[in-house]
Amino acid sequence: APSRSRSYVLRFTLFGGGLLALGSLCQSLNCFPYVWLGIWFVTALLLTSLTRVVLFRMVRRLQARGVLTEVIAVVGAGPVADRLVQALRQTRPDSIELLGVFDDKIIGAAHSTIKPSGTLEQLIELGKTRKIDWILLTLPPTAELRVQSLVQRLKALSVMIGLCPQQVDLKVPYRSIHYVGGQVPVNMLAERPDRLWDTVLRSGQDFVPRWIMTLVSLPLLLTVLLGNAIRQRVYAILQKRAAKLTYQFDNYDLAGFTGVAAGFGQDRYGYVVTPNADHMIRLQEDATFRTLYAAASYILLDSRFLAHILRVTKGLHLPVCTGSDLTASLFNQVIAPGDSLVMIGGSDEQARQVGEHYSLSKLAHFNPPMGFIRDPVAVEECLNFIEAHSPFRFCFLAVGAPQQEALAQRLKVRGVARGLALCIGASINFLTGDERRAPVWMQRSGLEWLFRLLQAPGRMAKRYLVRGPRVFSLLHHANIVLRQAPEPVLRLVPQPSPRSETFIPDLHPQQRWHAQR
Repeated sequence: APSRSRSYVLRFTLFGGGLLALGSLCQSLNCFPYVWLGIWFVTALLLTSLTRVVLFRMVRRLQARGVLTEVIAVVGAGPVADRLVQALRQTRPDSIELLGVFDDKIIGAAHSTIKPSGTLEQLIELGKTRKIDWILLTLPPTAELRVQSLVQRLKALSVMIGLCPQQVDLKVPYRSIHYVGGQVPVNMLAERPDRLWDTVLRSGQDFVPRWIMTLVSLPLLLTVLLGNAIRQRVYAILQKRAAKLTYQFDNYDLAGFTGVAAGFGQDRYGYVVTPNADHMIRLQEDATFRTLYAAASYILLDSRFLAHILRVTKGLHLPVCTGSDLTASLFNQVIAPGDSLVMIGGSDEQARQVGEHYSLSKLAHFNPPMGFIRDPVAVEECLNFIEAHSPFRFCFLAVGAPQQEALAQRLKVRGVARGLALCIGASINFLTGDERRAPVWMQRSGLEWLFRLLQAPGRMAKRYLVRGPRVFSLLHHANIVLRQAPEPVLRLVPQPSPRSETFIPDLHPQQRWHAQR
């Protein structure tokens, strides 16, 4: 013990001196008083030495109680057993307890200097009353049948059973067991010479205490892990920036697309999406949502706020056709009382109000339950309802994004429905007066989001104040494409209802509603 303590003190002193020399060369210890460094060194040496002494005494106590003692029994008397017992007593005399050598062959057994302690049956009975960690067989591997028979009998003890190598404690310089071809075990007689770096590492491990090596290597390991994480993050960001997302919009304002919708007809199917700032963020995050937009027939910019931002930052002048204005325009200027209409979403009372106000005789309404998009049965029921009322002139999908876009895309895939479907969000609420729209001056200046935030701060704060600002960075790295409107196609357009002429054109749609009331 004293020699080990002196060795530890010497190694710790050399290690501390090396650190001090390195710190002096790097001039990183100039701000530390040498008295503090000396106190730190002495305190660390005393604490670590005391810890080693306490651990040493605890280990001794555990060994004395037999907790750390490995109990080994040898099966098979002979020269191999003699060498095995001698090797175990020389290598770990304090932590190994030898129960003895056990062999059934008393007559005709190989010559052995160690007298057998008993038979195999006696070993099995002994193993039932006390702990045995290992049973080592010294039989040659060629005695395969006998080895298998002994192992089968000894399995009753639930003990680790091993086969001792025949060259144990001989002068043959075997070192360890390696595997050739991944499966065949061989005893290593000689290894190739160590490389310079391996020698340096092994010398450092022998020279420096292991706990110090661990403390030194932990920051290095953490630095490597942190560097890999940062590198992967930066690589992902660079990849996203390199692959810019392209946003496409159709070149229609409200008046232009109202005419397109009026002449769409009922002999084909198409659907309209109206992206706002929240949809733009969702398009950047969700590949599935991008596929829904890619299949849309018309993509109309719903946000004057985004239009102002793009005009200032990119010099783009995009037309705006909001879903709420489009819905009001269709009901007030295009839809006739006898037109076949479908409304998905909104309450039964809202559907009744719309039908009564516009004298609609063919308005089919269906309100799916909350979260229906995650229920295949509910989705199928909704799709069947729409297809059962096809062909329709317009199908108003008012169940919010991305549910309404998913419904519209599935209708296109199924190929049954005919007519124009419009993803309109909360437009029915504005049409019936259940929600107030911002004043016209706020709409035109792109501040409608602020009005909605003031109306419902608890519901809109996260959307506009937390999630919304991300759109600035998104637009900075995005490509904006304005698709040109196709050439007009001549179609028979129904004459507008005389009732629609009674509405006051200069008023807001919601104001016209209340004016007629």
